[in-house]
Amino acid sequence: MEEKIDPDDMISFKELFTSNVFEQEALINILDRKGIITKAEVLEEIKRLREMYKAPIE
Repeated sequence: MEEKIDPDDMISFKELFTSNVFEQEALINILDRKGIITKAEVLEEIKRLREMYKAPIE
C-alpha cells in the first residue's frame, strides 16, 4: 500500500540546499582548524571532481 507523505513534514528545496551548504562548510572549517586539510586543498579537489565529471565551473 502506498504511504502518504504529510505536507507538513516536507521541506523546500531551498531549505534542503541551505542545510547541506552549512553542513559542508562546518565540516571543512573543522578539518581546516584541526590541520587535517586546508581550504585550498578542498578547492583543488572540487576542481578535480568537476573536471572528472565535466561539470561547468561558475
